[in-house]
Amino acid sequence: MTTNSSVLDVYKKVVKSGDLQKNPYEVVKLILQELSRTMQILSEDIEKKKQLDIKQQSGDLLSLQKSISKNVTRSLTTIYSLQTSLDFDKGGKIATGLFQLYEYCRVQIISGFTKSINDGIIKAKKALDQILSAWNNMQIKNA
Repeated sequence: MTTNSSVLDVYKKVVKSGDLQKNPYEVVKLILQELSRTMQILSEDIEKKKQLDIKQQSGDLLSLQKSISKNVTRSLTTIYSLQTSLDFDKGGKIATGLFQLYEYCRVQIISGFTKSINDGIIKAKKALDQILSAWNNMQIKNA
């Protein structure tokens, strides 16, 4: 299962290095960065797919479809990990807001995948990147 291995590998590296107990912000930051990265790749691949002439470049199309499928799965797995890690009792409105953002990303990824349109994925990634930036600022303040 290579799709889950990316997120799990990051998590295992953090746990192995002992950073999990030292810095939980780093774990979330790494997961958010991975989600942002896979959404970027997905968006670019969908745009490339639109440019391909199906009859002349079927080999390229197949390769691109595999990349798109891999990054959709990877993104959705990462979103699921982020959503299930939220603590609504302690997090309150912030946890609810994050859940809604992750859900928005999930919907845009599925919609972009099924319709081969990357506009929603780009918008969702921009919103996610704002959270990542805020997360980085929060980490610096808590360091």
